[in-house]
Amino acid sequence: MLDPLIIKAISIGLGLMFLFAAYHKLSQGAAFRVTLLEYQLLPDWLVSPASRIIPIIEILLGASWLISFYDLTMTAIGSATLLGIYALAISVNLYRGRVHFDCGCSFGGKDDSEQFLSFGLVLRNLVLIATALVALMPTESRAFSFADYATLTAILLTTTLLFAAANQLISNRAAINTWRKR
Repeated sequence: MLDPLIIKAISIGLGLMFLFAAYHKLSQGAAFRVTLLEYQLLPDWLVSPASRIIPIIEILLGASWLISFYDLTMTAIGSATLLGIYALAISVNLYRGRVHFDCGCSFGGKDDSEQFLSFGLVLRNLVLIATALVALMPTESRAFSFADYATLTAILLTTTLLFAAANQLISNRAAINTWRKR
């Protein structure tokens, strides 16, 4: 049985991740449409509707993670599926040798902060899928104390910093590999 603190940390972390990702896609709508075109996986006529639907799905998943702390089955499966689709789209383009465009998976910041496709992004998504699926494990029931909330805050801050550092390392490596191939 899993401690409920772990599930709460996963829920808040993934919820915020999906909401920030959706915000980035909505605020950079035109750039996100171009990114979807770059993947060359959807017919052109489907790119525009997909660029609107994907952020809505991310908002729904993010809100579901944050609101439903008890039965997360559909949220975990939906999140794992969406992250799996992202990993598959990146993998297909890596196989094709198409790595010189932004993955569309950053969280904002500078407009020129492209994150080129790389195996690191696939690996990151696989870790996120595994994290989402942990929420399917049974948990024990117990009340939270002040110490639990302090621990939860520390977990969220630490994982946020680790996630940001991992993303920066993935981005740096992909950029360096891109420079070497040109």
